[in-house]
Amino acid sequence: MHRFSFVGFVFGVFAFLCLVYPVKCGFITKVGPQPIWNATFTDKLRQDLLLNYDKFARPTQHFNTTLVRFGLSLRHFEVNEFKSQLTVYTWVRMMWIDEKLKWNPKDYGNLQLVHLADHEIWQPDLFLYNSAVSSAVGHYANTHFLVYPNGEVLWVPPCQFTVLCNLNLKYWPFDVQTCTLKFGSWTYSGDLIDLELYGNSTEIEDDLMIDSTEWDLVSTSMEKNIIYYTCCEEPYPYILGNITISRRSPSYKAVIVTPAFAILILILSSFWLPPNAGEKLILNGCVALIICMFLLYFTQKIPAMGSHIPLIVLFYSNCLYVSSCTIIGSIVVIWISRTKHSSPLPWVIKKPLTGTLGKWLGLTIYINQSTLIHRVTAEEMRDHHVTDLDDHNSVDDHIFKPSMKPSVQQDWVLLAAAVDRISFCLYCLVSFIMAVVYSL
Repeated sequence: MHRFSFVGFVFGVFAFLCLVYPVKCGFITKVGPQPIWNATFTDKLRQDLLLNYDKFARPTQHFNTTLVRFGLSLRHFEVNEFKSQLTVYTWVRMMWIDEKLKWNPKDYGNLQLVHLADHEIWQPDLFLYNSAVSSAVGHYANTHFLVYPNGEVLWVPPCQFTVLCNLNLKYWPFDVQTCTLKFGSWTYSGDLIDLELYGNSTEIEDDLMIDSTEWDLVSTSMEKNIIYYTCCEEPYPYILGNITISRRSPSYKAVIVTPAFAILILILSSFWLPPNAGEKLILNGCVALIICMFLLYFTQKIPAMGSHIPLIVLFYSNCLYVSSCTIIGSIVVIWISRTKHSSPLPWVIKKPLTGTLGKWLGLTIYINQSTLIHRVTAEEMRDHHVTDLDDHNSVDDHIFKPSMKPSVQQDWVLLAAAVDRISFCLYCLVSFIMAVVYSL
């Protein structure tokens, strides 16, 4: 009787345990994912750091200041003259202390570094104030943070900044431009987020920069400034990055500057053609056409600017004025030299042209043609009937004694040549003034 009571008791205990722990009794099989490895120290550290971590809250007490060290490393840059924009490809360096991301390395297998994603922890809202694109708030790439045991966070995202730049193209294509990148916190004042230059460096690093095909990097600088707004008493710090670049101009010298001197030479050489030469109009017309082609070329390379008009454009436009005036002058000179004039040249004009002024202007050939001595030739004498000796002696006197009979037409040719030479001197002076004014 006692034996059956003991067996019943054991059976009752076993039944009770099966009801309480059915899996251990083998009646129910455990389902669900089974871990394929054990958690590492990094997994444990991430769980401990990010558990209940609020990435929208500044990681320190509200009365403390978070110091952010900021730096730039320049990789490449591009300039868009038509939009007055500078595009900079750079690496940004930011470092700050996160009080909520500290740990003791001994508790986690002497772990000295952990990588966290950009969406997991807080980050300072440093943005480019003078950005030229609407998506400036998201210009940092999705790269990981490096977090150290003392709570130090290092973030080096690659970025592409496009800033508005006041380009001065007055000295194009020999211009030097300076553009500025202005960084600061979007919502925090200097009492909450303060800025400092990374490594106290006052220059933008350019060790890894890829050179531009059109621009040379002259200098870079970085500085911290503080501004106080009228609405608030708090300071608002910001960092300015200045980039000074100069245009590479050897190709422009061959394409633009050399033809400019050739155009001046062609315009001036047209004055040395004979006064009655119709090639004057052809030469000056070709020069005017070449200048128009260059002006059209400038419209494709340079934006239309209300101020700071490039000097090279003004030079070519003035050359077009000069060429047009030269065409008008050539028409007048050709008309004077080719038209048959019945009246002689007034002595008030002829006297200085055949004197010292004419020699200074290099008109000796035209002066000699104008004062050519006409002799009565033997062919002209055959038309006369010689009747006596006295008449014969009279004829001999006509043959051997010169008679001054200047040509009326040659006098007007002399005037046309004088107009050409005076115009040449005038345009030399104009060309010299243009070269001095537009080269400064």
